[in-house]
Amino acid sequence: MKIYKYLKFDDAIKMLDNNSVILNNPVNYNDPFDCVIKPSEEDEEICYKRILNYYMFKEFSKILLDKKIKIPFWLLWVRWELKLFIKLMRKNPYYDKMPGFDGIMTIVFNKYAETHKDFKKELEKKKIEFSKTIKKAVEDIREMLLVSCFSKDNKSILMWSHYGDKHQGVCVEFNVDSENYKEVRYEKKRQQLDLKMITAVVLGYDFIGESVSKDNPKLLKALMKLLLTKSRDWQYESEIRTVHFVSEVNDDFYEMEDKHFLKMPKIERIYTGCRISHENLELLKEKYPNIEIVELEDSDKEFKLIKKQ
Repeated sequence: MKIYKYLKFDDAIKMLDNNSVILNNPVNYNDPFDCVIKPSEEDEEICYKRILNYYMFKEFSKILLDKKIKIPFWLLWVRWELKLFIKLMRKNPYYDKMPGFDGIMTIVFNKYAETHKDFKKELEKKKIEFSKTIKKAVEDIREMLLVSCFSKDNKSILMWSHYGDKHQGVCVEFNVDSENYKEVRYEKKRQQLDLKMITAVVLGYDFIGESVSKDNPKLLKALMKLLLTKSRDWQYESEIRTVHFVSEVNDDFYEMEDKHFLKMPKIERIYTGCRISHENLELLKEKYPNIEIVELEDSDKEFKLIKKQ
């Protein structure tokens, strides 16, 4: 897949010398809606109820699995199902309500609460505490985001104007593996964070006594729609993104002077803006004799950029 990076001339020289692009956190982007992780109020309410249900379930499990406590015969099958549920959750930490358990839990806890007056208050307190934990986890994930932006179009007048230093810079062409580079979708409505998915994962790990990793695949999947969706106002960018995380470690990803960089494949071509200075054009030809340099100029007949003859 061919992708293009528009750059000011000096930034292009740095990138060409290192064959790497800088990765930025979207917090610094000029679009206030870009990668903003915000759940809907409806999802928040559903998740609050799920958290309360989880703590009831957690306490209920302690009672049901405690062999010192005598339980009615009809609850023995519930104990067996609970053990199976826990076994499955250890393999795949994800808390969803167990079918048929809610009614039983309500009966058990109403009786339990009669002799333990502070029990319901404690549940509410834990629910609030855990809600804060989940929100912080989401904020932490956003702070870990590292993104580099490209375009599918190398002759966009607006892109040259906004990112190519008013046509005085360059546009670099790469040929990349499409698996790691995703197209941005342009929508009228904002995407909402899948808070239910995140809550279920965090609760699942809490139940088995482990901390969920911030680069957990399920959490990242829940975020990808947000990271790859922008307003239709930005449609002219024809944007392609590659998304990484601060914790990522591989041969193509490195940190230098508190900045993060991604090594790129071999550069295919360099396109020069129609207003590039003669000195900068000659410098490109001198420094990079093995890279094809394509000079662009404005068309006499149409509002478009064409290859200089």
